[in-house]
Amino acid sequence: MDFTAAKEYITSRLVNELSRDLFYHGPHHTFEVVKAATFLAVNEGISKSDYNLLITAAYFHDSGFLFQYKSNEPNAVQLVQEILPTFDYTEEEVLAVNKMILATQSHIEPTSLLEKIMCDADHDYIGTKKYHMTAKTLRKELATQGTVYKNMEWVKVQHTYLTTKHKYYTDTAKKNRVPHKEIVIAELLEKMQASDLVK
Repeated sequence: MDFTAAKEYITSRLVNELSRDLFYHGPHHTFEVVKAATFLAVNEGISKSDYNLLITAAYFHDSGFLFQYKSNEPNAVQLVQEILPTFDYTEEEVLAVNKMILATQSHIEPTSLLEKIMCDADHDYIGTKKYHMTAKTLRKELATQGTVYKNMEWVKVQHTYLTTKHKYYTDTAKKNRVPHKEIVIAELLEKMQASDLVK
């Protein structure tokens, strides 16, 4: 496995080829996910070989956006299957990377520890002080794709997602990210209640 070469390959493509309209899913998001995955991996105590697979998945997880916006994960999987063998990744390693990428889909429940780490890293910002700033970039990106939300509508969408769909899976994320996620939920609820009072 030539991890360094694979990283350099995909980093170059993400930086040079991703649409500038990806205000949320741009290269910066990938780098933040890699950083979060590293933090989680260290605290969850995974092996060096698993770490390399995890970080490979983190670098490639949004590479499908190079090809299309919606349902990007299958395109990322296709790219991984074509490219990683050229960097001496085995069939088993390619499969493991792809399982982690596919686990980031909203309708998939991660099963392995690596998949759980990948999902938590992908949504690390939710439990941080950067939440509201990052959420604004997602709203702006969605608008470029034709999905426009009014202010209070956007607040409700976020609240619904955080309370009914999103969850953290690893012990590390539960300890370090859930407390601030609860603060964000409370802030969104307060905005919704204030809006109802105005009516």
